[in-house]
Amino acid sequence: MANTIDFLRVATDVQYAATLTPEELASVAGSPEWLQMVAEQRELVAGALQTHAALSTGFAQIAPPVVAPEVLNGPYSIVGQKVPRVHGLGVVTGLGQYTEHMTMPGTLYTRTLRSPHPHARVKSVDVSKAEQFPGVHAVLYRGNLPAVYQDVKLGSGPPDRGLFDEEVFEVGAPVAVVAADSEHIADEAIRLIEVQYEILPAAMDFLEAMKATTPHQFDTKLDGLVLGVTPPLVRGDANAKGDVHIDVVTSKSFEQHLALELTNSISWWDNDKLVMYYTSQWAHGVRANLSQALKIPQNKIRVVQPGYVGSGYGYRSGVDLAEIHSAILSKITARPVHTTYTRFEDFVTRTHRPQFRDEMHLSVNKDGSIVSGNFKVIANVGAARSSAANGSWVNMQDLYKIPNLKLEAVDVFTNSYKQGPYRCVSHPNGTLALEMTL
Repeated sequence: MANTIDFLRVATDVQYAATLTPEELASVAGSPEWLQMVAEQRELVAGALQTHAALSTGFAQIAPPVVAPEVLNGPYSIVGQKVPRVHGLGVVTGLGQYTEHMTMPGTLYTRTLRSPHPHARVKSVDVSKAEQFPGVHAVLYRGNLPAVYQDVKLGSGPPDRGLFDEEVFEVGAPVAVVAADSEHIADEAIRLIEVQYEILPAAMDFLEAMKATTPHQFDTKLDGLVLGVTPPLVRGDANAKGDVHIDVVTSKSFEQHLALELTNSISWWDNDKLVMYYTSQWAHGVRANLSQALKIPQNKIRVVQPGYVGSGYGYRSGVDLAEIHSAILSKITARPVHTTYTRFEDFVTRTHRPQFRDEMHLSVNKDGSIVSGNFKVIANVGAARSSAANGSWVNMQDLYKIPNLKLEAVDVFTNSYKQGPYRCVSHPNGTLALEMTL
């Protein structure tokens, strides 16, 4: 099939698609190439899906295979049989190997001194008293960060996010990290570090932050602190009018997780190879992140998710700065390093589901049919470059038959939190806005 039918022409040339038989259209709809185009290039195939219902996997009807009654009625050795949940034994008895409970001989423990200001410039850091505190083995900060790591950035910018930034954009940004014989010693030592800050204007309201009058905090040609404006998705005539017009504004506040196990890791170096046990949902992604940050090949990094994690909800799908700091401190001290976030740090420094505002304009006929929709999503993505607004589009464009549609998305920076997955991506906000409007 792939050798005789041009899938790109099917997507872009309605007349070519019309020459195909119903069987050929059904074959296209079920092919891996077409499914990938529908999933990743929805705008490209939208016209073909609208014209030829058979190309939609939701409409292509394929008769199920005939199954013999004896196969349907069993008996079965697997289906319908109880399967012991071996993993549950470790959860309820404490025998499960959670990273938080792990230790090694000679393990050091860390605590991080974090900025109390949402936007500030770090003028000076004096760690001399902390370095002399009994039980402290190392203090890592901007002034003594090894040269090889001084240009490391986590994520994309602007604004850039380094390991220890001179200009910090959120409460909880790291200023210095102490490695000591115990968490209590490290906690006492960070209180001896003297920091001078220059307090800078902070933007906390994302609707104010997107105005042209809001001062820039990074290089941008957009208004205020707008990070990105997605090119609108337009289908048909978005200005078409029906019998009734509905205007609705919905909003959704930010949300944060409460995993029972605090985010934590234990790291050590086996010669030139880093080993890290970590409360991760995605060990391979963590390895890739560490490889980029530490400038070593992925085959020199082993990340282990031990099979027991006290929840994750999405905000443990990658690394943050604390895990990179731990790996560097382990290398400097030649000791295993265990880093456990405090509950405050888990709430403040890990990613949140972002705040949204949805401006919904819907035109309908009295017979219940939808004529047009104009939906604009504004997302407060917080204190790091990311995007979330257009993630709300998925149900807006597909859940209901809206022949004339315009979708807009704006992502705005504020000095608040970092945004990321929360049990899923942004579509719950879009679903809420759409259902409230309907």
